[in-house]
Amino acid sequence: MTKYIITVNGINSTVKSEAAMWNFLRSVRDNLTTQPVDGTVKVTTEDGTLFKDIEFRTVKGKIQMVNHVKETCRYAKVKAAKIAAAAKAQARKEAKRAADRRYRAKKHAAKIAAMEAAKAENPTA
Repeated sequence: MTKYIITVNGINSTVKSEAAMWNFLRSVRDNLTTQPVDGTVKVTTEDGTLFKDIEFRTVKGKIQMVNHVKETCRYAKVKAAKIAAAAKAQARKEAKRAADRRYRAKKHAAKIAAMEAAKAENPTA
């Protein structure tokens, strides 16, 4: 498991998991009292890599936590998963079409062979 270091107003806190990180961020969000909310929180991994850059915003009376790190943005992951699923479905359709073409070609060849066998068996017809 990766440990995360959360920096809020220059104070560092360490959590042991991503779930604990989100719990901590939600508690920070719930304890914000100034309106409108304006603040940021940086989350880094143990090796110092920036994992999340959360900005707190007030939108329609609710506080949003916006992530500015594209690599860990969940919407980007969801979008990539949808694209991968669509590509997989398209590949499945193409494979089915190719199998259908092979099956039709095989049936056609069998029909031609049967007609030629019947013609060779009865040349007068």
